[in-house]
Amino acid sequence: MGNISITRRAVDYLGDPFLVRTIQEQLGVKQIADHNEFSDAPSPRRSLASAKPRPGSDDEASGGSGASAAASAAGNGLVNGYRWLSSKTRKRVTSPESTSPAPSPEPLEMVVEIYPLLNIFFRLATELGHEPFYITYFPFLVWNADTALGRHTVMVWCISMYVGQACKVLFKWKRPACPPAIRLVTNPVLETEYGLPSTHATVATTIPFYSLYFLYYRYNLSLWFGLPVALFWCLSVCLSRVYLGVHTVLDVLAGLLVAIIMLVLCLPAITYLDWFVFDFEYTLIAAPLFVILLLYVYPVEADKWSMDRGDTAAILGVGLGTLLGFHLHGRFPDDIGTGGFEVALPSLQVVGVSIVRFVVGVLLLLPTRFIMKLLCFRLLPLIMPTHGVQEVVKRPLVELPYKIITYGMIGFNAVYLVTYVFEICNISR
Repeated sequence: MGNISITRRAVDYLGDPFLVRTIQEQLGVKQIADHNEFSDAPSPRRSLASAKPRPGSDDEASGGSGASAAASAAGNGLVNGYRWLSSKTRKRVTSPESTSPAPSPEPLEMVVEIYPLLNIFFRLATELGHEPFYITYFPFLVWNADTALGRHTVMVWCISMYVGQACKVLFKWKRPACPPAIRLVTNPVLETEYGLPSTHATVATTIPFYSLYFLYYRYNLSLWFGLPVALFWCLSVCLSRVYLGVHTVLDVLAGLLVAIIMLVLCLPAITYLDWFVFDFEYTLIAAPLFVILLLYVYPVEADKWSMDRGDTAAILGVGLGTLLGFHLHGRFPDDIGTGGFEVALPSLQVVGVSIVRFVVGVLLLLPTRFIMKLLCFRLLPLIMPTHGVQEVVKRPLVELPYKIITYGMIGFNAVYLVTYVFEICNISR
């Protein structure tokens, strides 16, 4: 019982939103005031120029008006909730209604003080877990780095994200309450998703550390260089999620645990993946069936719709398209070598051709999502049953096929179509 009690207290402490607030304050995020400090009107979005002085305030005592209060605030550099200082910024942020203890007709707004450079750093770090990064980083590995590394990284990412997303639905652990935490990002989708484990923390561990493992054995990469880079990547993303107020410390630690388990399981199995991709006779049939099975067993809440399942379908679609692209293309020159290569600095010519490849590849991929989305939303509603759901985007038999087909084509084109164009243009590696 004593061990259970200690564990329970540790979980409560690590999952406490007040701990998130404490860490945010240590990183320079401090609440200066909420909207009531500037206006007694019902709407927190009133301009300071029309704000009335609070009863008993210095402004009222001096016989001033709302305009004089605004002028005073402007004199201090504060205009409509924003203040620019030499080392800090004050900005207005909105707390989501769903996590407030006592929701008001409008979301609560507050003025917070932040360090601008630190805020930019953590916002950039958290982008390492979002779609724009994935959709450029993974193709870059295939086109300009090492096709085997790109293939393995995509597969490890898919498995890690699937497990992490499923755990969120199973545990149903809400994101940190706001307040007391300060949500520095305004995204209504976040309030429909659960927080534990943090998939940002998961992929910020699996991607850099698998890459380190791969490069160490294949290219004799020095651990003195690779390990600090992997740690910096991982810790930056993990800390950014707490800094932005979207995850508790417990969420992040759970994400790290999922990542460690995934790495332990994936590292010895990665050679079997290559066999499945290149040598298995029925890959074209088995791979789509396996993806459908994974979506079928994915946990779903019957009483509510969320984007989790659709996002998971998109993740599996990328993995499926990438896998089928490699299967149909066959082995690249990178897949023939056994390793033991030396890392060398590229020449200016190699850098220039790599940039051309990347630009051409991105330009070829950009229309894919637009075209496939247009086709899917035109055709799928006509042939798939509605099941009583009016919104097309929320129909499972429309949303899930759309995600798999669209993102599957992006993965397939990145590996098969784009590399074929590179060969025609004589810019392939």
